[in-house]
Amino acid sequence: MTLFSHMRRLSAWDSFRPDIALSRDESSRFLPWIIALMVYLAALTLTSSFTLHHTVTAGHSAQAESFSVHIPHANEKNEETAEKVLALIKSAPEVADASIVSLGRIKELLEPWLGKSDALNALPLPVIIEAQLIPGSAMDYGMLKNKISAIAPGAEIDDHKQWISQFSGFVHLVQWVLFSIALLIIMATATVVIFACKTSLKIHRSTINLLHRLGAVDSYIAGQFQYHAALLALKGAFVGSGFAAGTLLALHLMALHINSPLFPSLRLSLLHWVILFSLPLMMSFISLISARFSVLATLHKMP
Repeated sequence: MTLFSHMRRLSAWDSFRPDIALSRDESSRFLPWIIALMVYLAALTLTSSFTLHHTVTAGHSAQAESFSVHIPHANEKNEETAEKVLALIKSAPEVADASIVSLGRIKELLEPWLGKSDALNALPLPVIIEAQLIPGSAMDYGMLKNKISAIAPGAEIDDHKQWISQFSGFVHLVQWVLFSIALLIIMATATVVIFACKTSLKIHRSTINLLHRLGAVDSYIAGQFQYHAALLALKGAFVGSGFAAGTLLALHLMALHINSPLFPSLRLSLLHWVILFSLPLMMSFISLISARFSVLATLHKMP
């Protein structure tokens, strides 16, 4: 035996090469592509969930420590009334900063719904005051509203808590749905591997019977199937993760040209890349476990 062949014997790839001719099965041709599709869908589902969580968390952190005051349009003294309300808000010890939203900014916020039209100039737009709280402070909005109503009757305070709570509940529901879909995809992958292994067992039944007569134990035969399934899953999972990464990068580049505050950020974070690169290893491990237990269970039933 030459030194080169001895080194090949010690290599991990050669140790994973099955002694049974499993690579000739039809399942060996289609299984990697099926797993690639499963990993592609699972990667997009999981990264979508984390992107949604990141976008909502970033928005909530900015809105949780702020509130706004809406003063309805009444007469020509709106600016004077707004200045008095602004001074009252700034005098509160819990407020870090406050300012009046410009009329141009209000029109920009209305453009996604009303479009760019001269009719915006004729609308009786309210005066909006935005205020930032000192981190960790708690504002008594009831007392503040009573003080503001004495200056500007009909003014309303929006502390963002109600819509943040409602939107958070909806986002959490969507996240659980996405995680459930990803779990179903992983379970479907394990099921495909099990059926592929059972099909291979039927194809190589005569070879397995011969190995039994020669003294091969069930764990040895199961090892041939499990390592073969793990390698096929690893190949397919890397292809699926690569396509998923390409899809996410393409969506991110397309989103850069969309200038809209309603559009979520599709920027890939470090966590997204970790998920993409860990999916092949996880799918390979799931395939290995699924193949081993399914083959052992089938071998125990064989005469």
